[in-house]
Amino acid sequence: MPLHPVSQPFARGGLLVGSLLMLILVLVSVSSFNAFNTVINFIYLPLIGICTWPRTDKIITSICIIFIFGLLLDIVSSGPLGLWSLIFLINFAVFKPHMRLKPLVFSTALSSWFLLLFFSSILIYFFVWFSIDFPPRVMPLIIQSAIATCLFPLAYGLRHLLKKIFIDQFLRDLI
Repeated sequence: MPLHPVSQPFARGGLLVGSLLMLILVLVSVSSFNAFNTVINFIYLPLIGICTWPRTDKIITSICIIFIFGLLLDIVSSGPLGLWSLIFLINFAVFKPHMRLKPLVFSTALSSWFLLLFFSSILIYFFVWFSIDFPPRVMPLIIQSAIATCLFPLAYGLRHLLKKIFIDQFLRDLI
């Protein structure tokens, strides 16, 4: 009877949960509404999907999925093609959410969310500055960060729900 490596069960359903969460967050992120004469949108929401990406041994597949969702967000939001793909891939390479040693708990996810949000805001600020040749306003970035932080527990709960639906109960702690 052949022995399988310990990391093999990570792939069973983990990428499905990560992909479904990213799809939901990308589709919600392009919506917007008016509140107090201000347009509020949720463009930082897909970063929650990067932050809570499941542990997996299929790194190339994860990179391809994240790249595709970045392109999808660029196309649907009518932004510059490749901007969100680049931001997603840089965050994935820097924070390595797929290589966590322990299962994701809320306090760890929240602290890594703050780091990822700060790093992403700096990246977005400079990418936009270099593309339009003058510094963008900081206040919309702060508002977007606050909205995404308020919605982080909901997205984390959605991840937990998807995990419960699509992953066998004996493998849930592995992802």
